[in-house]
This record gives sequence, structure tokens and C-alpha cells, in this order.
Amino acid sequence: MDFSIPTSILEKILKINDINISSEYDKYLNYWPLFVAGLILSFILIPLIGNLAKKFNITYVPGKGRNGKDFDNPEKAIHDVETPALGGLAVTIPILLGIIILFRLDATTIPILLALGVLVVGSVLDDVFNLSSKVQIGYQLLAAAIIAFSIIDLSFVSFFTDDFLNLSSYSWSFNIFSFPLSFVFPGDLILIAWILLCINSVKWVGGSPGLVESYSLIIFLLLFLIGVRTFSLFSSSMSILIAGSMISLLYFAYPSPKIMSGSSGKTIYGFLIAILALVSGVKFSTTLMLLALPILDAIYVIIYRTFKYKPKNPLDLMKINDTSHLHHRLLKLDLTSKQILLIETALSLLIGSLAILTTGALRYFALIFGIAFVISFIVFINYRANKKEDSKEKSPESKYSY
Repeated sequence: MDFSIPTSILEKILKINDINISSEYDKYLNYWPLFVAGLILSFILIPLIGNLAKKFNITYVPGKGRNGKDFDNPEKAIHDVETPALGGLAVTIPILLGIIILFRLDATTIPILLALGVLVVGSVLDDVFNLSSKVQIGYQLLAAAIIAFSIIDLSFVSFFTDDFLNLSSYSWSFNIFSFPLSFVFPGDLILIAWILLCINSVKWVGGSPGLVESYSLIIFLLLFLIGVRTFSLFSSSMSILIAGSMISLLYFAYPSPKIMSGSSGKTIYGFLIAILALVSGVKFSTTLMLLALPILDAIYVIIYRTFKYKPKNPLDLMKINDTSHLHHRLLKLDLTSKQILLIETALSLLIGSLAILTTGALRYFALIFGIAFVISFIVFINYRANKKEDSKEKSPESKYSY
């Protein structure tokens, strides 16, 4: 996917003209201005957004839904204190500004901005009014359709080999007011379904404080590595900008959270992951690996709820609220929110390292795999220590100990 770029801005920021004469690692380090910009801008925005959310009661109340409305399943409300929503806007605003400032507004970037605009408006209204599942699917479908009818087409996919599967049996190209549009069949139908799957699988991860932020941070960092390796300037630039913003948000969202991403964040993260992976031109199998944890969790939950509740249709299935997600299961093992965050972060890094390996980056695979192993070891030791302390507290002899 080629993007028209105002080189006078982006090349000066990244010094991409010097990449060919620099060391191998400089091509990654040249992106540090975008990372810092996202970090600082998000860090400034978060307190402002948090205060705004508190002022208008756009908050998550323990044991209740958004805005203090009755919650159909209080067990899902894991947070302990009233917490502002809308935190995801601190990530969305930098990415919108980044696209507008760094890239030309053309037939590729305008549909992305329009789709993001639809998702931002819809998800903010969801945070405010707690919209029904029908309305949520409606604006998600509209955003996905905007991408599908743009010139960003899913014409081919590649799995574990370099062979491509042709998904453009039929194609239509047309103009609306001199603006080029296109649709390929069945590729763009699959693209719509894929975007919806990415949005909702990532969204469902956000049931425990800091979880969706840490998971999304890892994915965007991995997409940055892949974007640089595949020479996708748009994907690498936007991924590292989002990663910087996400680190600031994770600082505030880490248990016990001072702010939550809310629907205005969780809805956007999955969409951006789907788009940036598509723009990078990576194999479909690589993208599946990056999203393996939330997608497999979502598939398990859908199958479990289908057999248990026997819903009449998919919309009834979307309305079901229970504690069948992975993070809820881990909570039932007496793990804390921090331990769950670290466990799922480690799992994401382990799976993500395999995705990086498919791009031929063996050294990065070893690094990411090693970090994930260390995190897993720390969580395991911490969990064993906590269990040992609990058993001592419950033993009859504990009351005589000093």
C-alpha cells in the first residue's frame, strides 16, 4: 500500500534519508521523535480527559455499569473505585493529528480518518449512554464498510508461504465526486468481517484493569517492528506514535486504575491493529498470531455461551454478560489484577515472538521470547509465594506464630 507523504515533514522528523548509511538499528531508533510526541501529548491529555469524564459522570462505578446504571452482571465490575472512562481518547487524538499532519489527505488516508471518526463518535456515545449491542455493531459495521469501499482492498492474502490466495473474483471501481472507490469480492466482505472480529476480540480483553492497554501496547510495538522491516512508513510511524501514547495511558490505567480506556479506546485499538497490519502487507498468518490470544478467547466465549445460553440469534449472543473470559477465569484462581495483567502480557509476548519469527527476525524473536519467559517466571514465583502466605494464615498454628 503506497501512501502519499509530505516528505518535507516526515523525512525531517525521521531522517529517513540517512537510513541507508546508518547501522541496522538506526532505522528503528530514527522513529523516536514520534514515540516521544505520542508519550507527551497523551500524558498531557489524560488528566484533562479524566477531569472532563468526572465532571459529566462518564465513569465506571463498582458493581454498576457506565454512568452508575444497573449492571446486569456485577461480577464483571472488577475495579474497586469509581473510575473515569474516555481514556482511549488520549490515544485516538494523537493518531488523528498524526495522520492529518504527517500524511497527505488522499483516497487512502481520508477513509481511515472517516472510519476513525465514526468509531470515535459512536464509542464516546457508548461511554456516555451505554448503547445497545445493536447500535454498537451498527457503527462498527459502518466504519468497516468505509474501509472496504475505499481503495484499501483485500485482494490477496498470504499465509505461511509466499503464495497468494486471490480474493478478487469480481471488482468494481467507481468515483463519487472525483473521489476513487473500489470493492472486490469476496475479499472486501472478508475484510469487513475481519475488522469486526479485531474490534470486538480486542474490546473483550478489557475486562480487567490495564489489560487491554498492556496487550495493545505489545501489539503496536510488534507492528512497528514489522512495519519497519516491510518498509511501510505509514504503519511504522503510526504504530510507534500509538505505542508512545499507550505507555502514558497504561501508567494511569495500571491497577488500581485512575482512568480506563472505555469504549472510546477499546473499540479503536482493534480497528487500528487490523488496518496497520493490512497496510504493512504482512502475511495473514502473522496477523493471526499477533491477535491469537483475544481471538481464541473470543471464539471460546462464543462457543461456551452458545451451548450454555442457546441464544436465538447473534445479537442475543452479543447481549450476554458473564464471566467466561480468560481474565475472569484467572480471577477465580485467586490471582490479582496485576498478576493477570502480567500473565496475559507474557502470553502475548510469547505468541508475538512467533509472529516476529515468521518475518525472519530471529534476534528479535529471541529477545521478545526471553522477556516473556522472565515475566512468566516472576509471576509464577509471586503466585507461589502468595499461596504459601495464604496457607500459613489459614493454618491453626498461625495464631501462635510470631
